[in-house]
Amino acid sequence: MNERAKIFLVEDNLMDTKAIVDTLRKKQYLLVGTACSVEEAIPLVAKTKPDLVLMDIHLKGEKDGIYGACEIQENLGIPILFISGFLNDDVQQRILEADPSGFLVKPFNEQELLINLELALYKAKMKQELERQEVRFQSMVKALPDLLINYDKKGNYLEVTTQDVDIMPIGFDDIKDKNVMEVLPQPLAETILMYIDKAIKTGNMQTVEYELETPKGLRRFEMRLAGSGKEEAVAIVRDVTEARKTEEALIHMRFRDRMTGLYNRDFFEEELQRLDTERQYPLSVIIGDIDGLKMVNDILGHQEGDKLLQRTAQVMKDCFREEDIICRTGGDEFTILLTQTDNANARKMMRRIRARCQELTARGEFTQLALGSATKNDNHKSIEELLKEADDNMYQNKLTNRENKLIDLLKILEKNPNLDPEAKKKYWERVSRFRPLRNKT
Repeated sequence: MNERAKIFLVEDNLMDTKAIVDTLRKKQYLLVGTACSVEEAIPLVAKTKPDLVLMDIHLKGEKDGIYGACEIQENLGIPILFISGFLNDDVQQRILEADPSGFLVKPFNEQELLINLELALYKAKMKQELERQEVRFQSMVKALPDLLINYDKKGNYLEVTTQDVDIMPIGFDDIKDKNVMEVLPQPLAETILMYIDKAIKTGNMQTVEYELETPKGLRRFEMRLAGSGKEEAVAIVRDVTEARKTEEALIHMRFRDRMTGLYNRDFFEEELQRLDTERQYPLSVIIGDIDGLKMVNDILGHQEGDKLLQRTAQVMKDCFREEDIICRTGGDEFTILLTQTDNANARKMMRRIRARCQELTARGEFTQLALGSATKNDNHKSIEELLKEADDNMYQNKLTNRENKLIDLLKILEKNPNLDPEAKKKYWERVSRFRPLRNKT
């Protein structure tokens, strides 16, 4: 029992009033006032603010208890428990329309009164809590940037709520009572209908991501669907366009080399493990090492060295297919993964790289690489063996042609009119090392 619940009594029968008051006080309810008419009760109820009003229907005065109950509930929000000994069809209908927290028929005993009081107080408390939750929910909905949709199981829009109408495919007022097949492109509408059905039948959350043209342009959305009973589903739709762009940028930062825009070693190692399958055999690897990068950095500075790296990266992009994976795996090292490519085709691609490098070097843009390749045709060769073989072949190629390539670089530097004194000093130091070879050329 709610021992300190505040009760206000509206009753014009003195005997009934005395019996009810005695019961309330004996059971430790707090009686905050009494009245014998609606006109007398309304201002007193407004002043005392009880938890519950016990209201007789037939009272002195012009207005009956049903009228008084409606006024009190509408203006003060205080629940009503009706008490009456006279009912007809008209009165019953008006009682239902008044939506009281309970109804007690006279005559009643003390136990009946107490039970109905507690039930009315409990019902009123639950109603107030539901109202608070509804207000809280609506406030949360208003604060959310998301689109909230209530669908029936056929995909009809029952209710739509959003603070940003520009994320909707059609006008806000036009979408209600329409079906998804009327609002969205057919493939997307069919997908959402499928997920609505799954959400209702399984009770599990369903998630779908899609792109849609809106007044803001092409946007990317994430929809989360949950069943709401056996006939409806609720969806929260969030615009994730900017979030996905950020994710892509972070992935790009993680897996891309900032200097060249090529993939980095982390990506290379992940892809190498992923592609090491029979379906991708023969799997070839080409390893390239830039000749003369240190000399360019020493004599012309790192800015020119960076340009050499970028030229080399562009040569790679020009010479390989879109599906080939080109990576910068070290300071001056590049590695290319070639799926379904045999050794002969890998060598053909290396010849293409060398030819392109020669073209650039011939016009004064030194670009030279030592190259080596290896191919894996089956599971008998490990990844480690594949990489070692390619690296050994590259190193052998570097030893064979390195001096001639560096002499080509010195010839280009010799014609550079922008060498400062410090650069010229470093240049002549390098020339002295290669003088015997230069004299042979």
